[in-house]
Amino acid sequence: MGLNNLKKIAVNIKRHYLSPDERPWVIGFSGGKDSTCLLQMVFQVLANIPPRKRKRFVYVLSSDTLLEPPNISKYLYKTVAQIEKSAHSLNLPIQTEVVKPTLNDAFFIRLIGYGYPAPNKWFRWCTDRLKIRPANRFIKSKISLHGSVILLLGSRKAESSERAKSIKKHYKDDAEDFSPHTSLANAYVFSPIKDMETDEVWTYLLQAPCPWGGDNSELVAMYKDANSGECPLVVDDSTPPCGNSRFGCWVCTVVERDRSMEGFVEAGYENYEYLLEFRNWLHELRDNEQMREKKKRNGADGLGPFRLEVRREILNRLLNIQKLVGEELISNREIGEIKKIWISDNLSILRRVSLKNDSGMEKTRDNITFSCGM
Repeated sequence: MGLNNLKKIAVNIKRHYLSPDERPWVIGFSGGKDSTCLLQMVFQVLANIPPRKRKRFVYVLSSDTLLEPPNISKYLYKTVAQIEKSAHSLNLPIQTEVVKPTLNDAFFIRLIGYGYPAPNKWFRWCTDRLKIRPANRFIKSKISLHGSVILLLGSRKAESSERAKSIKKHYKDDAEDFSPHTSLANAYVFSPIKDMETDEVWTYLLQAPCPWGGDNSELVAMYKDANSGECPLVVDDSTPPCGNSRFGCWVCTVVERDRSMEGFVEAGYENYEYLLEFRNWLHELRDNEQMREKKKRNGADGLGPFRLEVRREILNRLLNIQKLVGEELISNREIGEIKKIWISDNLSILRRVSLKNDSGMEKTRDNITFSCGM
């Protein structure tokens, strides 16, 4: 794909933007190479359209799982701020939005508060709560407001064989530009760069000036440091975990090894060694049945959540690592909610024990103080 084909992509984007339906666009922006390539093209197209014809609104949607490596999180927020500022100065109808999981869905609330075992490929409870729900809440709010939306994604056939199959499934005709979203009613997917090769994406990013004033060489450096790929905006459960070869959650235990974090450590982010050690410890802890309750949270027989004393150890280790790294890894609000959950769990134990033996109440009260201590 040469310069002429890049122009064809831009022409196609412009043609659809100026079409009469005027449904808003929601661009998934993770800050990685593919979503940056897509957003740059859209941004530049809009900047070259006369102001009176810029009638379609564009939302730039990013996701913060609260678990991105600190350097990736800072880069994303800095870039989003640049996009918002530049769009405003150019009078472009672009609005940025960074969505986050609700407090009750936050990773450490589930892991440390409720005692969920660290995710694995069979029990990958994190993706829906941290990524899909926050993004879909935003998209659904815009569907409710406008009736329908067009979701622009930086998906490409060359990303992987699975991605190529997915694109082929949704775009049965290569001439087709839109496909219905698999789970969101009245949302349609548009993937303008689906036929671009990886080297073409990088060539474009390094040769075309970033229209909001960013520096793509910084993006290149992060990819080199992590030996990584892009972890895209996730709006369904078909996206693979990102810890294996992509920027993703620093605490991801779905994969056997987090090569992205290993890459950052090798590249000189020495403090990230603490994050990697914590992640590896959680990976081992998950499969140790001695660390788990003998009943599930609903009272059914079977391997249950982490025991209360184990959850306390996880929190204490996390707080210690937070000091060593010098970055906030868990908020005071999350810690407060975790304490409430622990108290509730202990009271449940108290009620069960008191039915059997009144003398057990003093032991359980002691356990409440122990479990909620810092």
